Amino acid sequence: MPMLCCFLLAFFPATAWAAEPPTMASAVLRTAWALLVVAGLILALYGLSKKKLFQGRISGNAIKIIELRPLQPKSTLALVEVRGREYLLGISTGGIHLLADLAGDASTQHKDFPTLLAEQE
Repeated sequence: MPMLCCFLLAFFPATAWAAEPPTMASAVLRTAWALLVVAGLILALYGLSKKKLFQGRISGNAIKIIELRPLQPKSTLALVEVRGREYLLGISTGGIHLLADLAGDASTQHKDFPTLLAEQE
C-alpha cells in the first residue's frame, strides 16, 4: 500500500504539468457560472429568510385596505375594513384620524369610494 501511495504522488504532478492552461473563454465561463451559482444561493436564502421572518407576524386577514386615495403629498384617505366593519381614515404626518364609521349603515356595503366620500361631506 505505501508503494501505491508513493507511485500516485509521483505520477499526479506529471499529469498536472501535462495539462493545457485554460483559455480566456473557459476562464470567463467558469467565473460567470460561479457568479450565477452564488447569486442564486443569495436569492434563495433571501426568499427563505423573508418567509421565515414574516411567518409568525402575520396572524390573519382581520384588516383589509379596500382603497387608498392620496390627497396631498403627505396626506391620504383610506377606506379600511376591520372584521366586517368599514372605516374612513385620514392619514397624514400628524397621525391617523377616524373620519367616519361606515359599518353602521347597511346601504354602504356595495357603494364605491367616491359615492361614500360624497355622502360623508
